Amino acid sequence: MKSGSSSVGRASASQAEGRGFESRLPLKSPKSSNNQQFAVANCWLLCLNRDRNETSLFFWISHKSKKKMSINSPRLAVSSGYSAANYLPAMLKTNQSGWIIEYYVENPQTQVLARKKIKLQRLISRYPSKTEAKKHINNIIVALNMKLSTGWNPYFVGEDSRLYTPLKDVAEKYKEEIKRNTRPDTYRSYASFVGIFCEWMEKISPNIYSSMVTHALVAKFMDYVYNERKGRKNESMSNRTYNNYIKNGSAFFSWMIDKCYCKENHFTKIKTKKKEDKTRILIPAEIREKITKHLQTKSPNYLLMLKLIYNSLLRPKEIRCLLVSDISVAKGQITIRKEVAKNGKERVVPMTQDLIEDFTKFNLQNYASNCYVFGANFEPSKTKLTDFNMHKYWAKMRKELQLPEEMQQYSLRDSGIFEMLKKGIDPLSVKQLADHHSLEMTSVYTNHVDPNLQKLIYEKSPDF
Repeated sequence: MKSGSSSVGRASASQAEGRGFESRLPLKSPKSSNNQQFAVANCWLLCLNRDRNETSLFFWISHKSKKKMSINSPRLAVSSGYSAANYLPAMLKTNQSGWIIEYYVENPQTQVLARKKIKLQRLISRYPSKTEAKKHINNIIVALNMKLSTGWNPYFVGEDSRLYTPLKDVAEKYKEEIKRNTRPDTYRSYASFVGIFCEWMEKISPNIYSSMVTHALVAKFMDYVYNERKGRKNESMSNRTYNNYIKNGSAFFSWMIDKCYCKENHFTKIKTKKKEDKTRILIPAEIREKITKHLQTKSPNYLLMLKLIYNSLLRPKEIRCLLVSDISVAKGQITIRKEVAKNGKERVVPMTQDLIEDFTKFNLQNYASNCYVFGANFEPSKTKLTDFNMHKYWAKMRKELQLPEEMQQYSLRDSGIFEMLKKGIDPLSVKQLADHHSLEMTSVYTNHVDPNLQKLIYEKSPDF
């Protein structure tokens, strides 16, 4: 409601008090005044004179408002934080079933005025006469119109009220909840998606309600993702990333359905694109030997990190988060804490004899138990090594050794799984060591092309 309306209301009230309520005529609406201000002013007058049976005054207000108010009239500001709806004031009517209070408010989803009614037969039956009942009904109408004039909307009340929460507010609640229940890396992925989605929605339809997001809007958003957004190195969006957007969007809408913010998951209707083959390739034994000779004198600690990826199938993040207390040289074991593990479950990883000897030379007993095993310069430290520095060193080494770009740091984990399966270690044991959620995931690594396949077949294939 505009600021001028309150002054109009006060003026109307003072005029009414000055006349001692003697005038029963409604206030005249100046041509320059706003229709909403005029309706509120008359409501104020009626509130002051509510004990007198001013039914005709209310009918006059409602009649004039109904005539002048357009469905396309400007919206009021809403005190609750939602966008207010247009409305037509409440008035007393009769139909076949008896007396009713009727008013119109804008449905936030359709943005069309919808009729609302309050049946009064039960209320009337509690009074000895219709005159007495009408006094009570007039008070109800006054209160209802005052609420409507300040932006109240019945659609924002009741069990469906959450459907009319702005999408950006819902997104903030979603991020708050997943932050408490997911790993930081997972949270960053979901939060990044929600930020991009809400930013795009805000441009297309500002202040859109969560339940008003349609399949058409989601389809347009995914077209924008695939055709306009760029991936890493300013490249076109990959099919894998596109599918991840669908996955994150589906998770967001599933959460909104559970929390009653919407009723349909539109991302489940978007088809995923064909998965692309991974660009990583295996690192054969002769290249691993070349890497070993290069790092033995230059950076033996970084070489130890690479061995953990290949021999123990640890993920780079798990290695960077290792504490001195997680390493037991005596038992030949490494503990991956649940807050570090990808699936949130603690596990114990065995070490090879080669790794045990390397950790023995590391002299971890000389450091505090809460130190990171690999800190700055790959030495034990209170400061954790960053993912950026770890990958940066690999890129530098790969350039020095003139290795192909497809040989990535994570290729060592692929190579470790592939070689273990080739050596005859059973898939279940490899699955457990790699911390995969299923054997199907482990079997994916068998799809790599063995660089020594031709030599192997030539030497070991049986005769006809």
